[in-house]
Amino acid sequence: MQKPSQPICLQQKAVESWVRRQLGSVDHEKRVAEISARLFDLTWPLHGLGRPDRKLLRLAAIVHDVGRSIDDERHPQEGARMVLDADHLPLSASERRALAYLTRHHRGKVPDAGCDRILGRTDDHERLRLTLALLRAADALDSRAIESPRLVFALLDRRLQITCYLAANIPKARKVYARRKKFRLLEELLGCDVDLRIDLAHALLMVA
Repeated sequence: MQKPSQPICLQQKAVESWVRRQLGSVDHEKRVAEISARLFDLTWPLHGLGRPDRKLLRLAAIVHDVGRSIDDERHPQEGARMVLDADHLPLSASERRALAYLTRHHRGKVPDAGCDRILGRTDDHERLRLTLALLRAADALDSRAIESPRLVFALLDRRLQITCYLAANIPKARKVYARRKKFRLLEELLGCDVDLRIDLAHALLMVA
């Protein structure tokens, strides 16, 4: 099922402006938002989430690193606290909890459903874990410090192929984008295998 791209809503603009004030730039965040939307659309047959989940995923991509304005090492914890405290943002109580949860666990160990300290009993823990899996995968495919790769995705049955094309053969970039731990939750929840490949951009040009 192909989904048309959605315009940036006023809510997302408000959240984006807030994050920009904290970090000075949202370039990485906007790239992660685009990657997460592409992953969401491609893997829709496997996760079956809806438009509200896609919108939440994009918002989470914008806020996920906001805690870096306080502390790089503890930025997931700091970011979650900041989201919960930013009561001027146009978010419902459930959206605020969801964004805080996604921010807190976009990195590090993911608690079992119902075992975190942010979500309430009425929140849909399973849907948010699926959203988190997509966010973690998208975040792994971009960097705020090194070259962002050109990405090519393909879904063949239950195998998600991701090729990262780099402009230069930089060992650090190869190492960063070859990490697989952020794809484990996606593989577990979607029942798929992620086939991650790193190549140079000239190989893509030759194919084209």
